Formats: sequence, structure tokens, C-alpha cells
Amino acid sequence: MALPINIDDLINARTVESVRIEFKRGWNPYDILRTVCAFTNDIDEMGGGYVIVGVEEKDGTPILPPYGVEPKEIDGIQREFFKLCNDDIDPKNYPSIEVIEFQGKYIIAIWVTTGEQRPYSASISAARGAKMAIYVRHGSITKEASKTQERQLRELAAFKHFDDRINNKASIDDLDLGLIQSYLQEINSNLYAESVKIPLVEIATRMQIARGSKENIRPLNVGLLMFCREPHRFFEGCKTNLIEFEDESGVKYSENIFTGPVHVQIRDIMSYLKSNIIKQHIKKPATRPESVVYYNYPYQALEEVIVNALYHRSYEEQRPNEIRIYKGFKKTIDRAEDKRRIEVRSYPGPLPPLDSQALAGFSFNSRNYRNIKLGDWLKNIRLAEKYATGVPTILKTLSDNGSPPPLFWTDDLKSEFLVTIKTHEDAPYNNEIYIVEPEQFQLKNIQQQILELLVKGPLKLKMIKSKFNEDISKDMEFLIKNNYVGVRKSFFTRLLFISQKGIDALKSSF
Repeated sequence: MALPINIDDLINARTVESVRIEFKRGWNPYDILRTVCAFTNDIDEMGGGYVIVGVEEKDGTPILPPYGVEPKEIDGIQREFFKLCNDDIDPKNYPSIEVIEFQGKYIIAIWVTTGEQRPYSASISAARGAKMAIYVRHGSITKEASKTQERQLRELAAFKHFDDRINNKASIDDLDLGLIQSYLQEINSNLYAESVKIPLVEIATRMQIARGSKENIRPLNVGLLMFCREPHRFFEGCKTNLIEFEDESGVKYSENIFTGPVHVQIRDIMSYLKSNIIKQHIKKPATRPESVVYYNYPYQALEEVIVNALYHRSYEEQRPNEIRIYKGFKKTIDRAEDKRRIEVRSYPGPLPPLDSQALAGFSFNSRNYRNIKLGDWLKNIRLAEKYATGVPTILKTLSDNGSPPPLFWTDDLKSEFLVTIKTHEDAPYNNEIYIVEPEQFQLKNIQQQILELLVKGPLKLKMIKSKFNEDISKDMEFLIKNNYVGVRKSFFTRLLFISQKGIDALKSSF
């Protein structure tokens, strides 16, 4: 039975945290049973884990190529494993198991998901009437649960994450086979080849995106969020409104609405931002020989913000996510303040212990998640980060780009979560790509004089012309055409301002 995961990514912990993977050189049934029991109890709410038989490890890292399992032993191991799950785990639990040929050897992968009837206990040995014990796992250590941990497991059993609940308003036919097959093909899962031969209901149960009695199999919420063409039919908040404001007043704007499965929305939004908003700029500073490449908004930072907004929101909340893109300047009495930014708002706010103070200090140490199952599916296609590293990635990407740090905010009631990304301070107002080379700094004296005037602040063309006794129309045309001077429209006024390229040109001309 093929698993919905790429085995090479799994073994090398590219898409699953290493603490959720246990490597076993050989078949040691009761040792493996205790690990399976601990993953099923999932006391740290990680989403279960994987046991890989036939692979040695050293300090948690797999030793490759694998040691392997003898082909003649495989059938016996599978039969014994299912007998153990039936007789030696209470309540009964049956994880998925796949035999895989990997780097010339056979290995066995066991996929263990969080159990529905925690706490689970397992036999401590093969002896008749052996004691049953509850096992838990912290990090990479499996051990017997304490009384406190046993109580904690009973409390966890009373709550089921929203994405892991059965949706009784949907049917198995609301899952789209094409979306499922496309996903399996993308991650290069062996289940893709089988998916063309077996019915949808079997694929869905194997992937654990549907559950129920044989006569009443229904999709889980996570299945609908990932593999339904129109998930907003079941979750009104599963859509994203993107609004672009041409000025700070909000009078002139355009709107786009993104719908579809969560991962499709993320990719569609990022494709739109990449084509219409994100711009690369290259400048040649006067003080160094190398060109500097930067972006008005770095792609990776925005991607992490968008992913987090769709991953960590509550889909019980009806309000859709909102992306606001502000493109203008705020005019004050003596100057025009750059207000260009992107705001991403999701609902509700973060889970405890995160609050406004923690957000302001970039202290994101919480491992509480609303959508554990959804996170796993997003990690498999590398849209979500492991180990809650999304925010550090945002901070580093913005810093490397020379952009201002982000702003994270929530209100006292934690009813919403707002992330603000400001534009790079050197980004041209018209957002055009430009390249500054040393030879382009060969300006006429009158052109340099025009730039010197504009260094003091934006001016109307009429005011600039009044400073010269000769016609400067062609010189102005040259400076604007070559991005030394930018044009800013403010209501009925047309102001000219010096660009970063113009500033660099002045520095290198004297």
C-alpha cells in the first residue's frame, strides 16, 4: 500500500521534521510497537510520525545506502505487524505500511497518524499476559507516560483539530480526483501510479483525507481544503481578496478575488504578485565596483507571509483573508511620505501564548497549530516550513534585501492578525526595472544642475525651467527617459523628483 509521500524527501527529513522519523536497522517488533504507540498518542501534537525499517541511523541521521530488509522476510514482517496492531495495542490501531525499493534495497515505511481514541497502550514484551503501558514521545525519545501525561492525553482526546474533523455536509464526490493525482505526481509518490487503478474512495482513505464507516465515508475538512475545486462552498473564509490602492485615500483601487484549494490559492496569489507587483532593481553605487540587486518586495518574504496567512488561519471563521497593496505617497504640508506597503490580514489572531507584545519583539516560540494536517500537506510540496521557521525566513529575507523589518500586529482580543511589509526605500516610484552602469553617469553640466535642484526636493517643471535662461526641454526628456528623474502625480500637480539613480550619478560626477 503506497503512502502519499516522497520517500527520499522523508528519509532525508526535507518535508517532515526529523523528530517525527524513527529509523530501525532491522525488525524488532516490540521496540517498533512502542514507537508506533507513542506516535499514535502524539502528546506534542506534531501530527504523528514515521518508522523506517531497514535504515540505520547515527545521531538521528540516516546512514545511506540503507541496510535493507531481506525480501524473503517482508511478508512475514507485514503479517506480524498487523497482528501486533490488532492484539498488542489498545485500542486497536492500524497504521499504513509500504514496502519500497530504495537505493537498491528493500525498506519498510510505516505511517502513523494521531489516534482518535487516546491514550493508547502497547504490550511491553511478547510474553503471554505482558503488561500494557502508555508510551509517549518527546523529541526523539520514546518512554512510558507519567500519570500527568496520561491525563493530558485524555484531555487531548476530547478535542479534535478542525482540519482533522469529518465534514458531514460534504460527500466523497466533492473531492477532485484530478487535484489528488496532480498532487501525488508533484511529490513523486508511488501512490500516483496506483491512483489510476483504484476508486476515489480508496485513494481518499489511504491518504487519510476521508473517514467513516464503510457505508458512510466522508471527507475530512483538510481533504476539502486541499482537494476540492471550490472549498469556499464549505468554508466561507477559504478565499483571498486582493485590493490595490493607487493612493493612500483609497478612492482609486482595483480588486481581485482568489479561490480554490489552499495550495492553489497560494500559488495563484504569488504568480500575480510576481507578475504585477514584485520588481527587481539594480544600482551601481559610487563607492563600490559591484552592482547591487534588490527588490521592492522580496518574493520569498511575501511567500512566507501568504503561506502563513492561509495555513494558520481558522477555517471556522467566515471572513476571507485580505491583501492590501498601497502604491502611493501620503502628501503632508512639507513633503510626500512614502506609504508603499503590502498588508496581509487573516482571521483570527494567533494562538496563545503569542500576543501583541511577543509579535512586536519577533518572539515566535509557540508550537501551537490550528491546522496540523493541512501543514503536513503544504510541507510535502515545500510551501510550508518545518520547525516553525517561516517568520525567521521572513526576517532574514527582508534584511538580506535591505528592506525595512516587517510589522506583526494583533488586537487585544486576537480577532485578527496583520502583517505589513514595506517597500524597499530605494525602489523607484514608477516601479520600473533599471540598471545603472558607470558610463551612464556622463551628464552635461546643465543636466547635473537640474539634478542638484531636485536634490533639495520635488519641483514642478515650470519652477525648474524658471531657473535657466535656455531651453532645457531636451535635457529634461533625457533625464526622465533614463530614470535619473521620476515623475509623481499628486492630484492635478505633476512633480519631478530625483531618483536613486540620479543621486548616484551626482555622487560619481564630482
